[in-house]
Amino acid sequence: MHGLSESQLTIVEEAARLTREKIAPRAAHYDREAINPVESWRDLWKAGFLAMAIPKERGGMGVDMPTYVAILQTIAGGCASTAMTVHMHSTVMRFIDALGTEAQKQRYYAEVIERGKLFGSWGSEPALSLSRTLLMETIIRHHADGYVIDGSKHFCTMADGASYYLLWCALDGMTDMGKALLVALVPAGTPGITTDGRWDTLGMRATYSPSVTLTGCVIAKDAVIGDPGGAIRVGVIESFGLGYAAIYLGIAQSALEFAIDYAKKRVFKPDTVPISHEPLIQRHVGEMTIQMDAAALVLAHAAAAWDAADPAGRGILASKAKYLTTEVGLQVTSKVIQLAGGRGAYKDYPVERAFRDLRTCTLMVPSADRVLEAVGKSALGVETGMFKVAESPPAH
Repeated sequence: MHGLSESQLTIVEEAARLTREKIAPRAAHYDREAINPVESWRDLWKAGFLAMAIPKERGGMGVDMPTYVAILQTIAGGCASTAMTVHMHSTVMRFIDALGTEAQKQRYYAEVIERGKLFGSWGSEPALSLSRTLLMETIIRHHADGYVIDGSKHFCTMADGASYYLLWCALDGMTDMGKALLVALVPAGTPGITTDGRWDTLGMRATYSPSVTLTGCVIAKDAVIGDPGGAIRVGVIESFGLGYAAIYLGIAQSALEFAIDYAKKRVFKPDTVPISHEPLIQRHVGEMTIQMDAAALVLAHAAAAWDAADPAGRGILASKAKYLTTEVGLQVTSKVIQLAGGRGAYKDYPVERAFRDLRTCTLMVPSADRVLEAVGKSALGVETGMFKVAESPPAH
């Protein structure tokens, strides 16, 4: 891992041990059944990793961003779905830290640290593209008992698995997300939440993310986190993309490691030496290694610069890392399948799952086109952010 201290590496190495011994052996089962990786979550909780984004003074690990992305990368090499769900959960912890009241922090952090509860984040909606504009049609209204929520969400990660879901909503009657966007932690099992239960996808199958409808869901007043528009001003939403980049890199690294091991051991008659001696194989492995090193350096730079950057700067750091790890990850996993030949398509080999997971999770917003636009605007001196925020139309 680039630039990590001995103490940082000790934490990452513990995540690697846990991944190797517990998480990776279960990955194929979770993938095949398309179910939440509950046992892996439990092991991560016992080792403290569900609290890695909770500040130390609150009883969590409080790891810095370079350590965090290294942990995600490590877990993703064993089970991409486990890494992705833990990243979603950890990002919600960051929102609580940035926006929550003292009472909310005490309550929700204890749920994680003492009871191993998971927190999901539901933002995507069927009629909207977050890669174009951050706009919500799910409505939150004031209610005698607090608030009531109505709407539909797609790709609801950890449905039926997490204990709370961070719902991204708009205040009723408002379209300017800078003033209307409100996030609320909705407990699982709240009356009015229904799911179609459909989640039969190419990859990332153990993230279990069906569509959900919310009808008249009443929540307490203190379930809302922060003020309207606060969630897009605190520099946390950008960390979604940085964590995605770490996961993409971890998946691709596992595929490359498979390719190297395969090439060292595979001998085809009449040859008497493994295919690692063939110049063509050496060229392909060399190319993939250089690509991976380049992506890892960009990710490491983004993580190291994170704390000092403002929200706009974080958006650019995450955009660069997400774009490069997307492109490199897709190329590497595809090339490894080609290098292994027909055997690469067998589910007996983990590279087949790596290929499917990488192709699926790189579809997550913001898209490659959107992050390139953001980086381009930044380079040209045009004000930008990682996410475009919907604004009210001008008055006439």
